[in-house]
Amino acid sequence: MTQLQFERLIQLHGDSIYGFCCHLTGKASEAEDLYHDSVMKAFSKLKKMICGDEDEKAYLSARNYIIGIAVRLAKNNSRRLSNRSTVAQDENERQLSAAGSDENIESESERRELNAQIRKAVSALPEKLRAVTYMFYFADMSISDIGAALHIPSGTVKSRLSRSRSIIKKELEEKGYEKY
Repeated sequence: MTQLQFERLIQLHGDSIYGFCCHLTGKASEAEDLYHDSVMKAFSKLKKMICGDEDEKAYLSARNYIIGIAVRLAKNNSRRLSNRSTVAQDENERQLSAAGSDENIESESERRELNAQIRKAVSALPEKLRAVTYMFYFADMSISDIGAALHIPSGTVKSRLSRSRSIIKKELEEKGYEKY
């Protein structure tokens, strides 16, 4: 990968990488540090990154590589600091229109409550499960991409996703949410 291609990568996917770092750390200041460290580490490994074509798929592969770096750096950092990261509480709230009905307000409130409970359940997952869950649901990475980024088999990724889903489902059912 050339420096120009790397700059293009950051232009295209820098926001999504930063957003992933926010989900992973839960704090804006830590996310900025993680993003910066991940991008700098990836830049130092430009020769390992392959981006022969100028198509979107090549840039997605490079983005996934940087996300993998971010996950490993976050894991190392949490081991060093021996505290667990949490899910970012910053969520872009949709504003209800003034003409909205009581039913819309009630369903919107229920949706927000459910999302808060899901975020809380995900943040309580063990680190291995949480990272795979973030990568699959928040970074929209495929199972094979997650496996490549974390250097684990695809079957392990599927297993971890299945365990995280069942833990989240159990947690939601205990709090009175059915059919989730």
